[in-house]
Amino acid sequence: MALKQASVKQIRSAELIREHSYIVITMCYYPRGLKKELRDEYRSDLAPDRLLFKEFKDYQKKIGHEEAFVKSNYENKFSLNENALQHLKELSELSKIKDVYLVCQCEVGKKCHREMLLLTAEKLFGAKIDFIYHSYSNYLDSIFRSY
Repeated sequence: MALKQASVKQIRSAELIREHSYIVITMCYYPRGLKKELRDEYRSDLAPDRLLFKEFKDYQKKIGHEEAFVKSNYENKFSLNENALQHLKELSELSKIKDVYLVCQCEVGKKCHREMLLLTAEKLFGAKIDFIYHSYSNYLDSIFRSY
């Protein structure tokens, strides 16, 4: 059992189903057309703030996903408020008895705030987490300074 990451595409293709896990959508905006029965929760507080998201999307249209992540300074701007941290702590506890998937639109393997959520849960709450594809050293440094 662990905290894991997934994409909306995996839910839509039935690669990931609620019967075997707990599925949490962690996006600013609810994914268009995704039936509520396919997920357990929608938590916009576990997403980037809307200004950062908009900046990222604007860059993404011009230079692609990975470069937009860098250009928007995403790693240094992403943060979580107290409510989000409390909820992440609760999800970390749940992940001890059931796989918990944090879901975003981004493809698994791309830079994404999901991975930063996983790292936060590991560092602050001792959660067991699944594989992380990228290093987020600036973000990890900020976790210890901010939280």
